[in-house]
Amino acid sequence: MNAEILDRCMEFMEETELDYDDVAGADSSSWFNRIAYEVVTARAWNDGTQVITHPIRTLEAFDTTPLSKLPKGLDDIFVSNKMTGDKLCSFIDFEAFFEKSLILHETVLEQFLPKLKEHLMSIQVCLGGIDEWVIQEPQKNISFLEETFEKKMEMPDDNVTLGPHMCRCKTPHDPNEICLRCGKKFCEHNNKRCPNASYSWTFQCKYYQLLKQSDGKGKYESTFDLTNEKEKTKLKKLLELMAFD
Repeated sequence: MNAEILDRCMEFMEETELDYDDVAGADSSSWFNRIAYEVVTARAWNDGTQVITHPIRTLEAFDTTPLSKLPKGLDDIFVSNKMTGDKLCSFIDFEAFFEKSLILHETVLEQFLPKLKEHLMSIQVCLGGIDEWVIQEPQKNISFLEETFEKKMEMPDDNVTLGPHMCRCKTPHDPNEICLRCGKKFCEHNNKRCPNASYSWTFQCKYYQLLKQSDGKGKYESTFDLTNEKEKTKLKKLLELMAFD
């Protein structure tokens, strides 16, 4: 179980910081990144209404000490080996550690195994928290969006710029998409240059996924936090009030 979760999470790990405090090993903190859809925005302009979502890339640190350091009572039995691989070399190879323990005398093994079991449980809690943040939470939001909007969600790769940026997009923009710099529509720009503005001002955009759109009048913008159940309910109620094609 622990090995499977560790394998799933490793592709999202950036680095591990070690703090050696004694001969038993090191306290460690590991940084993980994720891309998740956390907010839905409903925005209306004079020519229509769009419901969109922006993927957000975030970095979070987790205490991974149970993976890198043995607790008292296990640290004095025999020397532990480290795992192989650039991302794993700070962590103890517990599979090899368990195999070594099998050679212990019965009287020692009786005291050793309960302590090892307890530590393996702490590892499971540690990895479970990482797995929840890195994989489970983003997947819950994706499932909600796909079910609500009946649309397959796309996950951008690491090469995609997610924040606001000067447009260098190879794919065409919607003519009604709003420039994040001047507030004008894309169709009002001349070769991506902002109208009636400094020569250096060009169309500024941000990666998003269009969920729904319709004709409409007026101008407003509302956001809905997908990590909040009440906000998700409000979004569904708004969709019921809006006439989409």
